[in-house]
Amino acid sequence: MPQRCLLLIMTLVLAACAPTPEAKPEPERSALYRVSFVATWSAATHPGSYPAGAHFSPLIGASHEASDETRLFRVGTPASPGIKNMAELGNNTALRTEINALRGQQKAFRLLDGRVATASPGTLTDTLRVSLAHPLVSVVTMIAPSPDWFVGITGESLLNADQTWAATRTIPAASYDAGTDSGPDYASADQPTTPAEPIRAVPHPAGPLGYFLLERLK
Repeated sequence: MPQRCLLLIMTLVLAACAPTPEAKPEPERSALYRVSFVATWSAATHPGSYPAGAHFSPLIGASHEASDETRLFRVGTPASPGIKNMAELGNNTALRTEINALRGQQKAFRLLDGRVATASPGTLTDTLRVSLAHPLVSVVTMIAPSPDWFVGITGESLLNADQTWAATRTIPAASYDAGTDSGPDYASADQPTTPAEPIRAVPHPAGPLGYFLLERLK
């Protein structure tokens, strides 16, 4: 047999015996998370700035796509009516409507709509499903009593760089001023800010009032 034919046969045999590369697994299209806000705010952790009746309003939030206009709030921009009512009154009705409008536009996926408040220290917990098209999470709760202050996370992605879902995330609860009430203290009487100012971060000198824990359930 000519040497060229022999080499061709050996090449074909070796190619047939070579292991087939494993197919890369398809990313899971959605994941379910437990979303908890653990309030640690107390007279011990924040002496001198812990008001009587300290509590947090029910959680509300959404899973949404990765674009600025789908976040529930952004520092440097005015608060929506929904964020204003949540931050001033702990009332989530308008914010719920805003989130459902985003869902109708396919910009948000699921609504997180907690119905229970908690004293602080305490914990608020609910579940939220994310998807490949809507991997970001935004969640808020009012600091109460307060003029218009709240804690939240805005646009936290639960999708890893390799397109797998994060097992868990722990995020310090950043504090914000909604820019709609100028009261200087927790128990200040209503002092509407006219015109309203942009939302701004207001780090507490004694540290965060708690943290958010996002844990994958399935």
